[in-house]
Amino acid sequence: MSIISLLIGFASVGLSIYLANPDSNANVVSLSGWLASAIITIILSVSAFKAIQTLQNHSSSAIETLQNEIVRAKDDSIKHQNDLISQQNDLVSYRNISAALSSMINPEPIKETIRNKLAAHMDNTNEHRDE
Repeated sequence: MSIISLLIGFASVGLSIYLANPDSNANVVSLSGWLASAIITIILSVSAFKAIQTLQNHSSSAIETLQNEIVRAKDDSIKHQNDLISQQNDLVSYRNISAALSSMINPEPIKETIRNKLAAHMDNTNEHRDE
């Protein structure tokens, strides 16, 4: 927009100088000033657009890098979660093995449990026969 407004201003000054057709050096200086400001504005605008493009490229690459880091962190999190589940399953297996080995070393709790269950079953069977 600034370039367009500057070119319109430059054209209007040039047109007014052409229509007035004076031979004054002031008009030539004014026209050359407008021309210089138009060239400076174009150069600044182009360099600003290049700088914006560079910033966009850097920001898009930074965003892409961050997205890759997020995906990697998520994958690591899932891996650690799966490892934790595996370790929990291993702990349950080790606990079951430990209970089985403990019962083999000291079978009295198992024997007592079996005796109690048999006694309870026999009592239930006798009650059903009495009825």
